[in-house]
Amino acid sequence: MLVLESSEDRAKLEELLAKSVPESLRVYGSVFYINRGNPFNMEVLVDSWPDFKTVISKSQPMEMVNDLDIYTNAYFIFTKDPKDLAKILQTTNVINWTQCFQIEGLQKCLDDVIMAVAESKRVDVERDQALLFVRDIHLGDSDMKPNMNSEKTSTLQTSSQHKESRGGHPELPLSPLREADAELVNANWVNGGNVESLNFARRCIQKLPTLCMLDLEGKPISWYVMDQTAEMRMAYTIPEFRRRGLSTRLLESFMDTLCRQWHDFPFYFITGEDNKQAQGVARKVGLREAPCRYRRWICRTFAKSF
Repeated sequence: MLVLESSEDRAKLEELLAKSVPESLRVYGSVFYINRGNPFNMEVLVDSWPDFKTVISKSQPMEMVNDLDIYTNAYFIFTKDPKDLAKILQTTNVINWTQCFQIEGLQKCLDDVIMAVAESKRVDVERDQALLFVRDIHLGDSDMKPNMNSEKTSTLQTSSQHKESRGGHPELPLSPLREADAELVNANWVNGGNVESLNFARRCIQKLPTLCMLDLEGKPISWYVMDQTAEMRMAYTIPEFRRRGLSTRLLESFMDTLCRQWHDFPFYFITGEDNKQAQGVARKVGLREAPCRYRRWICRTFAKSF
């Protein structure tokens, strides 16, 4: 596969991926970041250019040094041709099958391909799926054109430092999270609780937009942390502050801030099928359930399974 190194080519790819949302949204979000400062040191690969069939975004090789770090060793895939994807996964070194890693995508057709290749590579796979909530413009509006205005293409870290919002409350101020809050976030993240997830949470807080609500002592009581594909990845409200609408106000403020700065921002939310409360929050801020589902495959070689 080819690494797209030209900024002009990547801008064109972003425009093309926008025509395939929401199914391309996982890759589109990472390309959106890459084109605006690449705060997570990612790269995007295509099978051919400009007429591509498969796109894979991932961390640059220098980042994928811990064989057990599934958070950094992550691959985001969009394909127009599952047979082409199967050939790529079988015969190229795009994916390091000796590591523990995860593959994520929003297409049902990916499952048969990934499972078949994983079996041939003697890799254990844990798979799951969840609901996807997106903005109206990411429900397949072919007229949506990415905003490449240079005035709005500064790094996303600038947005993470925004401290004011119309959704705030005078006694409960809004603020970006601090690096020191990473342990709190990790301890309350359903997919966290280990050293690798702590490092990942810390990096997301350092590099990407975050927003939290503070109590009167200045401690976070509700927060959202975005990942390298623009997903609202880590969200939590301290139990004693729940059922007050804080999470809804916080998410609305976060979305308003980012989408006013970048009209085409790929703001989206993934949640479990049984998490009715989170689904309700997403709907209250105007996000809509997409027809496709989020899918993830956590892969471990037999020797590294645990």
